Amino acid sequence: MYNSIDQYNIQEFSSWSPSFDKKLIIAGPCSAESEKQVLNTAEAIVNDINIFRVGIWKARTQPKTFTGIGKSGLKWLKKVEELFNIPTMIEVLSPEHVKYALDHNIKYVWLGARTTVNPYLTEEIALALAGSDMRVFIKNPMVPDISLWMGAIERINNAGINKIAAIHRGFQSMYSAPYRNEPIWEIPIKLKCMFPSLPILCDPSHIAGKTEYIEEIVNKALSLDMSGLMIETHISPKDALSDRAQQLSPGELHELLKSIDSSQNNIINSGIGQIDESVRQIETLRKLIDSLDESMLKTISQRLKAVEEIGKLKKDINIPALQVSRWKEIIENRINIGNNLNLPEKFVEKLMEIIHYEALKRQ
Repeated sequence: MYNSIDQYNIQEFSSWSPSFDKKLIIAGPCSAESEKQVLNTAEAIVNDINIFRVGIWKARTQPKTFTGIGKSGLKWLKKVEELFNIPTMIEVLSPEHVKYALDHNIKYVWLGARTTVNPYLTEEIALALAGSDMRVFIKNPMVPDISLWMGAIERINNAGINKIAAIHRGFQSMYSAPYRNEPIWEIPIKLKCMFPSLPILCDPSHIAGKTEYIEEIVNKALSLDMSGLMIETHISPKDALSDRAQQLSPGELHELLKSIDSSQNNIINSGIGQIDESVRQIETLRKLIDSLDESMLKTISQRLKAVEEIGKLKKDINIPALQVSRWKEIIENRINIGNNLNLPEKFVEKLMEIIHYEALKRQ
């Protein structure tokens, strides 16, 4: 179904990721706010994580909101590494940020959704990373465009960086409720089809927007064999200067990780490499089908809700539920759409008849 473009020299995850048993856990505050906040958070979660993440520079929508402590916070991360013997990770939003990270010997960086949506900026950052041994995690772009995500991965790889992973953090969408960002799970699954060796992690914090939804998103991500999690965690979430609603406390993070079913969290050492490659691809495509079916049914549900609203309006002005001219218009239009998508006319017509029958019942 998809042609693999996994000819890129992306190293096996296990050869460059920190040592861990079953899953890679990255956690830490949305923003570095003070030395005390950073050190206290790191101390509280160090035994549960593999990499400590924190935002030094923050690309915020509103200019008067907290935009990060800046490069002065990098010395706090060096203290985290020295005191707790754990690697640290920051977001880079410009070539200048890359230089600061390299100057402070930061080994892990991520490109955010506002960066990967901009190929020109991604290219500049890739050139700044060239020649380094940086581990680069690339979040999906804000818009649901897999080509932009793939393009960011290719640009970083073309700069000679082969220690690369992707992070799924959801997409801006009018259909995201109740979440902050719509997961659209089929997109990371498609990415896995295109880059079979690429590790893909999930950022449930940015998908959820609220801590109450994080566990269900984590379980979904792990059921899709994602390679780990990036979870925002703050020593005192209610006092956070950014995204307080989606940040867990250290205790909540610990309980979440304890609650993850052991049959789901065996991600890296699951023996998948021992499975025949064709079988693995079949399983990946089955997960894609499951996700597409879920999206399709949600779309049909939304269509039927719109039909119900039309039905109420028809009753108010005494219009019959069935209007033949409108039905003929729908069939003709949908068959034309189907033709453009290489779908058989009879299939499209039968599908629309089934949906129309349900719609008439609801009117």
